[in-house]
Amino acid sequence: MKFLHLSDTHLGYHQYGLQERAADFFDVFNEAVDFALEKKVDFIIHTGDFFHSSRPSNQIILQGMEILKRLKDAKIPVFVISGNHDRGSQVRDVSPLKILQPLGLNLIDSGVLEYEGIFIGGLKYISKAGLKQLDFREVLEKFLEKMDEGFKILMLHQEFQPFFPDSKLNMFSDLPEGFDYVGIGHYHVAQPPSLINGATVVYPGSTEFTAYNEKEEEKGKGFYIIEVDNKELRTKFIKFQRRRPFLFYRFNEENSEQILKKIKDDLERGQYVKKPVLILKGTVKDLSYSDIRHLMKNEGITEEKFLHMQVNLAKDQVENSPEHTIIELEDNLIKKELQKLIGDKDLSEKVIELIDHLKTIENTDEVKKLLRENPEILDF
Repeated sequence: MKFLHLSDTHLGYHQYGLQERAADFFDVFNEAVDFALEKKVDFIIHTGDFFHSSRPSNQIILQGMEILKRLKDAKIPVFVISGNHDRGSQVRDVSPLKILQPLGLNLIDSGVLEYEGIFIGGLKYISKAGLKQLDFREVLEKFLEKMDEGFKILMLHQEFQPFFPDSKLNMFSDLPEGFDYVGIGHYHVAQPPSLINGATVVYPGSTEFTAYNEKEEEKGKGFYIIEVDNKELRTKFIKFQRRRPFLFYRFNEENSEQILKKIKDDLERGQYVKKPVLILKGTVKDLSYSDIRHLMKNEGITEEKFLHMQVNLAKDQVENSPEHTIIELEDNLIKKELQKLIGDKDLSEKVIELIDHLKTIENTDEVKKLLRENPEILDF
């Protein structure tokens, strides 16, 4: 038996407000389908956030239909759960994944489905408030009661420690023994498989960057193929080959000349099928946002060489000065209060990063220009 496990495809995400980025999410999804067809896998599991939104546009729904038709024509079934992005409100609407069920998408949001002697349990994303109203482990134990002898798969899209330190869920205590394979979505950084309570636990990560993360770049973007022979599992992570490149550099005034030359060299040497996205992150003392762009232009690094340029540079104060100490204390206090107020760690980090970025801009006109040209900055 062979099956493919992917997650967090976020189909329809127009990152940076760009149609090209939405196309990138569709392209890598299709690359995974190409691999599935080539290897003739028996089925595919998808552990949530198939779509980026619970209300995808008609065009994005058509993209989902196109993907599923390719698999249906090859008689490869797909089993999926709803993630936090595409689960629907349950009050005003249902998950958009239900629209795709007639095309062969098997949505398992709370229960167990049997497929050719294989038992697949699925549980959609449950919010922190929802988790307080149920016994998570008990729900999974009831899934096991519905599974006879055979290979047992569990699909989840949840926040578990240690990947989400504030979570109340822990894989070692909340995953009951009895499952053979547990596929988990929601965490975007791919992880090597681990053995927990007798089950092979796998995080494939997201198929694309929804926000650039160095850890994600280090692990790579892709999916897992799993081969099972008499319950002996072999897992292999397959990295995408046709992804748009992200070029990330840490920048400060001391290394600015060196970094700019490296960017230029990387652009000249790189044979990119798709224009790369440039990410600059670091601290500056005197340089403004416009100064950085001017220095880049002098080196021949122009915006048309990139699909998108994201420059996140915070102002660096003189160290050990009383003013610096006061500012640092105030900044830390504000950040701590923001984290308490927002609650969500990832979201609070994005808000803090935006504040640090805006601090580098000298006047309101530049702020307006930045927000007008980069509306994705406010896309949380």
